[in-house]
Amino acid sequence: MKINISDLRDKDVDSITFEGEINEGLLDINGREIYFVEPIKYDGAIYKAGSDKIVHVNIKYTYKEICGRCLDPFIKSDTTVLSGQLTKHHDDMEEDETGDVIYYEEDEVNLTDDIVNTIVLSLPMKPLCSEECKGICPSCGENLNRKKCDCVVEDVDPRLAILKDLINDN
Repeated sequence: MKINISDLRDKDVDSITFEGEINEGLLDINGREIYFVEPIKYDGAIYKAGSDKIVHVNIKYTYKEICGRCLDPFIKSDTTVLSGQLTKHHDDMEEDETGDVIYYEEDEVNLTDDIVNTIVLSLPMKPLCSEECKGICPSCGENLNRKKCDCVVEDVDPRLAILKDLINDN
């Protein structure tokens, strides 16, 4: 998605608004597969702030992923925001690693990669179908969200296991 920002040179123009969709489909992040079930929607504006140009984008997305506890697929909708300062890119420039600077060439800025990167950074470290997810039984593999299993799980701190053995011996 390219946005022409040449209108911002005009003294009477203080901002440019835009909106659109990105059809990303499947996103693979080091083996973690995230499938966008509908296009990523965004709307935003580029503002003049003195000699600077500031971009602000609201992002809405719905994705499907596998729960890190129970291994069931789930669908979740979320929102995030991309904000930063637009800077004209030069070949001799070092890349900004803070994410606060968004580079553009000529009079066009392409925000597609920045929008996708913002989504990646907003995803939880461990995907969960819900905060209350009970996961799977480590003994029998039953999904504890659907059915309680009959396995006896002793939750013993391995550092205290020796004390348990001493008590059982007496």
